[in-house]
Amino acid sequence: MAPEEKKRLPGKPVRPENAPVRHVASKPAKPIEETKTETRPENKPEKTEKESGKDKPKQKISKFTKALIIWLILLTVVIAGGLVWFNGFLGKYEEIYQSSLPYHLADKTIDMFAKQDLDGIWGLVKNKPAPTEFETEETIKKYLKGLISNKEFTYQQTEEYAENAPEYYIISEKTILAKLKLAEDETNKLPYGFKSWKVDDLEFYSAANNKFKITLPEDCKLTVNGVPVPVAYRTEQGLEPEENKYLKPYAQLPNMCVYEAAGLFAEPYIKVTNSEGKEVKAEKDKTTGEYKVNVRSECSDKDKKEIEKFGINFTKDFANFISQDAGNYALDKYFPKNSKALRDIKRNSSREWYTRHGKVDIKNEQVKDFICYTKDIVYIEVYVEQHMEMFWGSKEREVVKTTAHLYLARINGSWKVAGIRY
Repeated sequence: MAPEEKKRLPGKPVRPENAPVRHVASKPAKPIEETKTETRPENKPEKTEKESGKDKPKQKISKFTKALIIWLILLTVVIAGGLVWFNGFLGKYEEIYQSSLPYHLADKTIDMFAKQDLDGIWGLVKNKPAPTEFETEETIKKYLKGLISNKEFTYQQTEEYAENAPEYYIISEKTILAKLKLAEDETNKLPYGFKSWKVDDLEFYSAANNKFKITLPEDCKLTVNGVPVPVAYRTEQGLEPEENKYLKPYAQLPNMCVYEAAGLFAEPYIKVTNSEGKEVKAEKDKTTGEYKVNVRSECSDKDKKEIEKFGINFTKDFANFISQDAGNYALDKYFPKNSKALRDIKRNSSREWYTRHGKVDIKNEQVKDFICYTKDIVYIEVYVEQHMEMFWGSKEREVVKTTAHLYLARINGSWKVAGIRY
């Protein structure tokens, strides 16, 4: 049986068996580009950058980079430490500089004045004023307290202010009270060449301006602030009182003397005792500021009544003597023997020329002044009125006023007129 023929497929050439094979050069086939759509499984997490790079090889850091990083770190630490140190240095420098400024001592001194720290203030006074024998250091402190009490204070540089010698005025109510002088404190050396200061002196401008001048009887005792005044302070003596010209030769007040002292810080307390040991008042003249002590004593009530009666009777008789209503010897009983005052009255009174009149009545008798110098010497001022009936003119009675200024002395136990001041 003849071999079966292979069926030929349509459209495909068949190469005969045993046919020689020819090699034909041909272009490679161009692959067909397919558009693929990437699908991601649902709920499958994406790979992170870290996970995706797990398989990447690590890069090695060079030695230079390491050294540079270390150097930068060290430099940062050094700079930060330097800034901290420099900031501390500036703070300390500023603190020491501020403490070296001299006005801080002026502030402290003003604070002492405001607090009236007398002990502290007194300790700053280098040249302390020496008190007189009538005052003490406590007196001066009290005086200073009076200057600074209830006041406000400030300070300012003086005209002589210098960098190496600071000075300040201490001022209250626009008045300079003191000068504060500073000096370098070499025992306290400050860093950075700054100077330390100390108070060199506090000089008060309020000087001891109080003084006393007193005139008093030589037989009196004088004390100032409780201290007996020595004779060395007596500047005058043997000064005769004006009253003696009316008392002599029947009586005499002691002579006067003068004591003076200056340089007192406080108003002096003056005490005077008389020869009887009794205190007498020192009167101060408001114009001159001087003191005067007149001889003074005290009379008993009995003596005073007797003296007043004596003075009134004398003045009544004197008025009637002048008007010829009393006899020629009406006044003799009031004077001591051989009294010059009585002779002057009789010699100088123009009694014969007195206007003729009728009845006379004495009224309105008054004692206007009474001074007891001693128990035996007094002054009395008496006022009386004469009511006269005139022979012509007005029908109303004429009133004649008489005032007698009498210096009386007790002589042999009886009061007599030693003199009359007209």
